Amino acid sequence: MPEGRFQDRIKIIEDLEALELDLSHLTFASKEDIDDFYDEVDRRLATTGRSWYFLLDYTDCTIAAEMWDHFGARRKQSDGTYGLGTVRYGVSAPTRQMIRVRAMEERSRANVFETRADALAALAELRKRRNVTGVATETLLGMQDVSVTFGGIQALRNVSFDVHTGEIFSIIGPNGAGKTSAVNVISGFYRPARGRILFQGKDRTNLKAFEVAELGIARTFQNVALFKGMSVLDNIMTGRLLKMKGNFLLDALYWGPSVKEEVRHRAFVERIIDFLEIEAIRKAPAGRLPYGLQKRVELARALAAEPKLLLLDEPMAGMNVEEKEDIARFILDINDEWGTTIILIEHDMGVVMDISGHVLVLDHGEKIAEGSPADVRSDPAVIQAYLGTEG
Repeated sequence: MPEGRFQDRIKIIEDLEALELDLSHLTFASKEDIDDFYDEVDRRLATTGRSWYFLLDYTDCTIAAEMWDHFGARRKQSDGTYGLGTVRYGVSAPTRQMIRVRAMEERSRANVFETRADALAALAELRKRRNVTGVATETLLGMQDVSVTFGGIQALRNVSFDVHTGEIFSIIGPNGAGKTSAVNVISGFYRPARGRILFQGKDRTNLKAFEVAELGIARTFQNVALFKGMSVLDNIMTGRLLKMKGNFLLDALYWGPSVKEEVRHRAFVERIIDFLEIEAIRKAPAGRLPYGLQKRVELARALAAEPKLLLLDEPMAGMNVEEKEDIARFILDINDEWGTTIILIEHDMGVVMDISGHVLVLDHGEKIAEGSPADVRSDPAVIQAYLGTEG
């Protein structure tokens, strides 16, 4: 292929710090096809002398199955040299699945969106995220010197931390460290004995659980808390209750606006079912499902509330390796594609260190460490809390 063939498919968008790559209607059937395209990309990038976000249009793009490894290698080469992050749109279902699988294998983020507008919105969030840009983002949730007491037992003692918009924030620690107590106080199930909780800059310390949910905070539980006799679809629909603004009489008659509202909410729930790949069990009673699928349904119900902040309390507990990989992939996709800020409690340190942007460590109700996964992993206080002191 002659030099410059793909020149018109590479566009710099200065105000977004983005390089838009138009892969639409292209077929990559050989290594030569891929190399020609990415050689042109690299030439263009080299002339800028700086790094960029990549915005990729995959509309009707075809990549031969045997070429995915080479395509991925060239993409990673360009990303590693010049990239700040990647978002994709216009992706067909087979290509979307392949991207997700490869992203999970690489412990990276798929960042796949339906439209260019969705991708641009995600790109704006990427630019804000501290773990991508190194710049502090807006604080979504703030815990300020929070203590929780049960009789003479102090579950949390003067714990403070901030969760920034768009990040995956993990809370770890040994059994009894206070992790679930932290989630319970954030979600309004517990009331702090002292301290303040701020959400989007406003004090929500004394709000009840349903009032906290109305603000846009949803959660899952350590133990599955589904309506076992109801179908998967109906369980997920319960997550829409706070979004429903129906009229009692019209609802009872199931007429007019009531019908339209249910159709709208059901369409949103079907989108979640498709997103979490549980179409095959949508009509099955939740109580008859394997444990791993029940946990996925509970995650779907939490997503149905369209939370700004999603609290996941040990979402992988009791799962096998394959189930854990699925949930880890979905957590990354929820964060990427839905822009949801996530607080994660999880005992699998491999998962935590791979997918988290920020980690808080609790021990006996006190904060003992906080920072990036790499910093926390090497912290002597964390090592001692998990492994104990020799002697």
